[in-house]
Amino acid sequence: MDKKTLLVMASLCASLTTVQAQKKNYEKMVYTDVSVEGENMTVVGKDIVSTLKEAKFKIRITNKSDEVILFIPDESAMKLDGKEVKPFEKPLDIPPNDVDFRVINFPGPKYMVPAYSYEITGLYKVSTTKNVVETPDFMLPPASTTFKTGNFTCDMMDVDKKTDKTTVKFECRYTGDKVGVINPWKTAVKLPDGTEIATAKSKKNSILLTKGESKKFTLVWERMEGGKATDMQKIKLPIVWHDCFVEADPIKLKPVTLDFKLDEANSK
Repeated sequence: MDKKTLLVMASLCASLTTVQAQKKNYEKMVYTDVSVEGENMTVVGKDIVSTLKEAKFKIRITNKSDEVILFIPDESAMKLDGKEVKPFEKPLDIPPNDVDFRVINFPGPKYMVPAYSYEITGLYKVSTTKNVVETPDFMLPPASTTFKTGNFTCDMMDVDKKTDKTTVKFECRYTGDKVGVINPWKTAVKLPDGTEIATAKSKKNSILLTKGESKKFTLVWERMEGGKATDMQKIKLPIVWHDCFVEADPIKLKPVTLDFKLDEANSK
């Protein structure tokens, strides 16, 4: 049997499987997990299910680079019957050499099909150190709980200022056209003698904000040496922002496509 005949037979078998699957009245269609390699990342589609209510799956991204990867689901699309359907999910940022996931949902029964593709075009690499926004110190206690810096508007949500511990919570909104970055661990407070003390217990994970998005973060300073001179309840404490706020130019990465195929054995 020649190669051409084998290809024709394989195509016929695939078509027959598709027709048989379409004829079955599935209540739940399950698809096999799929993994593809992108630019400095691995993208996995898993827990893929279609029902009369919705199509739902998990996108897991392993970041193999030294910069943050930003995934914007709304810039990606399901390809079905020659049409594109975009989801409405929050962006996901994956720290360097880390892994995270986002669940994607498409409501409705029309996704009960044997196979479809999900093209991920909303992938970006983001530098968290370039284009720092110079920001004036923020005094504790503050004259005003709101301040603006560049395209960030920040509100102090709460402050707990004690002798041996100070905790401050902020919420910041980004209104620019790039990507807003907040690096909480780069902040410090300045003591009366000019000494700067870095915030405590802050993971070195950047917070990414797309246009119109708001996120919260907490800064903490604990007991310091120096007695009354460093009693945080009694002294004024300027927060020095350093390189906390950044407006990054995102670099678009090559898209990847996940092809989902029916797992008949686990469908019902």
